[in-house]
Amino acid sequence: MTTDLDPGKIAQLLTLSTQQLDQSTLSALHNARQSALNRQAVRAPAFAFITDRGTLSLIPNSIQQWVFAGLLIVMLVIGTSYWQHVQEQQISDIDVAILTDDLPIEVFVD
Repeated sequence: MTTDLDPGKIAQLLTLSTQQLDQSTLSALHNARQSALNRQAVRAPAFAFITDRGTLSLIPNSIQQWVFAGLLIVMLVIGTSYWQHVQEQQISDIDVAILTDDLPIEVFVD
C-alpha cells in the first residue's frame, strides 16, 4: 500500500511538534544545525574569479581580471590561427609533391 505524502502537511506537523518542545531542546537542535552547516563543504564553481572580498563570481569585475581574460582569448585565437596555417602549409606541400611526382620513397613504404 502506497500513500502520497503531502509536504505541506508534513511541514505543519513538524511545526506543531517543535512548538511542544522545551527551550533547551530547541537550543540544542539549533546549535547542532549550525554546527553541521559550518562543517559542510562549500563547493565553488569550476570557472570562477575570486573578487577582493573573497567571494566567487563567474563574471570578472576588476580591470586586471578583464585584461587577463582578454589576453587569454587573444592567445587562443592566435594559437588556433597559427595551427591552422601550419596545417594548410603541410597539406599544400603534399599536394605540390603529388602533382610534381617528387614524393620521397618514405611515403610509399609503410
